[in-house]
Amino acid sequence: MIPTPFVILIDKAEKAPWTFVGLHARSFVDPERRLYHPVRTERRYLGIGMGDYSLDGFQGRVAIERKSMADFQGTLLGWPTDVETAAGNGREIDRRGRFKSELRKLQALECKAVIVEAPLGRCLESCPQWGVRTSAENGKYLMSTYLAWQQQFRVPWIFCEDREMAAVTAFRIMEQFWSRATRRRVKEQLQSQLF
Repeated sequence: MIPTPFVILIDKAEKAPWTFVGLHARSFVDPERRLYHPVRTERRYLGIGMGDYSLDGFQGRVAIERKSMADFQGTLLGWPTDVETAAGNGREIDRRGRFKSELRKLQALECKAVIVEAPLGRCLESCPQWGVRTSAENGKYLMSTYLAWQQQFRVPWIFCEDREMAAVTAFRIMEQFWSRATRRRVKEQLQSQLF
């Protein structure tokens, strides 16, 4: 077993953080592909629009936004949550507008993704009826919004089979970014020593 060569930052506001357990090191980190243990994490305030997950030393360059299926549906369709309604004394919070603002900030980063803990088909099929729209109408509206925002903000959206696969996907994205950034830094240091 080896410790992760980086620290994953988890936003303090993240209510259901992923746990990164049972992950093997990729060959570019450890040719023996030993198990990462422990996966080093730290809770920290990352800031609005800086995702739910990042890497220590690379905040403002890499960010992952986590969405459960219910959060994906509710945010894109603009449904208020009980917590938001209660916190606002009955005032509904503009989840859609707030998330669009977050996507605007994410699009400027080198490495970013929105990872949904469910397949897209399940998200669309299980849309509940809400307001004046039927379940089917909400599914169509959800698909339209997702496609429009992905194109508009140029932030990749990744739909995973379940929560566990979403955590693995986020980890691998951050691991790849860390590897590229570390190689680039070493190359720049070598070049500066030569000239």
